[in-house]
Amino acid sequence: MQHQFLPGRVLLRLLGAAACGALFLCGGCASDSSEELIEKQASVVTDPVSFEVTGVTGDLQANVLNTLNGLPPISKRRVFVFRRELRDKTLLALRAYGYYQPRVEITLPDRKNEQDRTVHLKIDAGKPLFIRICTVQILGEGSRYQVFHDLAAQSGLFSYTRINHGSYEQLKKALQDTSMAMGFFDAKMVSSRILVHQAQNVADVELIFDTGRRYKFGRLRPYDEKTTELLKPAKGLMTINEGRDYSAAVLNEYIASLNRTNFYRAVDIVPQVGKAENYEVPIDARLERKSDNLMRLGAGYSTDEGPRVLIEWDKPLLNEYGHSLSTMAEVSQLTQEAQAVYKIPRADPNLDYYYINAAQTHTDFNDTLSDRSHLSFHYVANRTGVWRRDYSLRAEYEDYEQGSEDGYSWNLMPALVLSRRESSGGFDPKRGYSINFEVLGGSGQISDNTFVRALGTFRGVISPTPNTRLVMRLQQGAIMGPDSLHVPPSLRFFAGGDQSIRGYGYMDESEHNDGGLKGARYLTTGSIEYQFPIGIANSRLALFVDGGRAADDYRNIDEDFLWGPGFGYRYVSSYGTVRVDLGFGVDKDPTSIRLHFAFGPEF
Repeated sequence: MQHQFLPGRVLLRLLGAAACGALFLCGGCASDSSEELIEKQASVVTDPVSFEVTGVTGDLQANVLNTLNGLPPISKRRVFVFRRELRDKTLLALRAYGYYQPRVEITLPDRKNEQDRTVHLKIDAGKPLFIRICTVQILGEGSRYQVFHDLAAQSGLFSYTRINHGSYEQLKKALQDTSMAMGFFDAKMVSSRILVHQAQNVADVELIFDTGRRYKFGRLRPYDEKTTELLKPAKGLMTINEGRDYSAAVLNEYIASLNRTNFYRAVDIVPQVGKAENYEVPIDARLERKSDNLMRLGAGYSTDEGPRVLIEWDKPLLNEYGHSLSTMAEVSQLTQEAQAVYKIPRADPNLDYYYINAAQTHTDFNDTLSDRSHLSFHYVANRTGVWRRDYSLRAEYEDYEQGSEDGYSWNLMPALVLSRRESSGGFDPKRGYSINFEVLGGSGQISDNTFVRALGTFRGVISPTPNTRLVMRLQQGAIMGPDSLHVPPSLRFFAGGDQSIRGYGYMDESEHNDGGLKGARYLTTGSIEYQFPIGIANSRLALFVDGGRAADDYRNIDEDFLWGPGFGYRYVSSYGTVRVDLGFGVDKDPTSIRLHFAFGPEF
């Protein structure tokens, strides 16, 4: 007698059809597969089963659970219908990690126990499959580029290693994504297969990828005459020159550079791959300029300066050469300032330009009364190297009263500012640092004072754990030269405040004369702060210690050094970090207590 067995999937479909036949009064059966049947029941399941996996651990167990939990809910009453489907899904999850000969024992929930809704899967994974021969070949022009060979080397697919289907699929995707990003638009997978030899418990991996020929940037095609004119002030940014090898990274950086100029309200740069000719991709460009006049009105409050109002008026694009004008007025209880900045691009509007700064400042707080007029000419160079360099010549006139001292001063000062910043990004970086160093000076030959003033500031943040932050700050300043004790107050050093030593008043600590604060030749401040979560979303508690001094010498550093320990609260929002600190000036008698409030990026 000859027996004929139905394939498992056919049998499953018959069972599903039988189930549908019993329910024909409710609408019949509209699905031929168990997966569709599961999805059909998902909206009416009131007794869904859960899964428990034993016998395997780690990534293998997690992959099986993720696969089963990714299915639509299955009713306990009907789980027996999908037993084979659950087995098949489990086998696929195990094969992804190279286990081709497992044993899977499935125990369904006890029908008599209404509380039991757990499907138990006991798995013996067996021996993993190892790669015998691994062949990864890069054909075409891309074979000359190391990046493709590096992808293969970093994939983890080698002979005599356990096969991992995830790594295999990731390598295929990485090769395809990289080829598209580099302009190999005709790239194709010639062969991609895994030959499994279960008897020997090995597999042969073959992956042959033909990149074809690399395309180049074609002609940049402005959308209209307006776009043609708007491209002129940004001509120094042009990096997608016709004939250059195509690169998505270069194209994206060009678009980002156009946006950073502040000239344009909209930037639309689109490669037309489908219209490429002779392996050159034409680029369509459409630009919309910002308004001729941009106004901004702001109001704020800080514990150092109290309430303040800010008014800005910008003209972001004055002519086809990329000139711009920014004006600003800021008024607080302590200072009133108005300034205008005229910017003139040289080669790159973002990184290589001149600007002229004119400002008038009135200051009246602590023991300082000052009126300062400022005019400076700057050249900013940042196209090469990692340091932003700001060279300037500054002319300042200041009429002042500082404590019991009064006078006026005219100084013509060459200056240099070096700055550098790197971080992991965002308002709340996990790591990063910034360095700022400024040096300027005057000579008695053309100024009222002969001196050199230098100020360096370092800020850093590291993350000992994913949810904690260690924030550091160090600042050192010095004034040297024959007139170092007679420079105007705006050039002297004062300590105190939320950016200096918390627990002390804003710029309220320095050397004294008969009338009060005098200012100092030297400044040394530092801070270390530890932030950790407190169980409230986006919130951290901060413990900090600040210290430093502003003095004319370092002879009595132990006596003059000020300490400001304290604690604070941090709320990290998508717009910046809210900071509230309570600092204690322990060297005051009695100890001073200061509340500091600020909003914005910490770093």
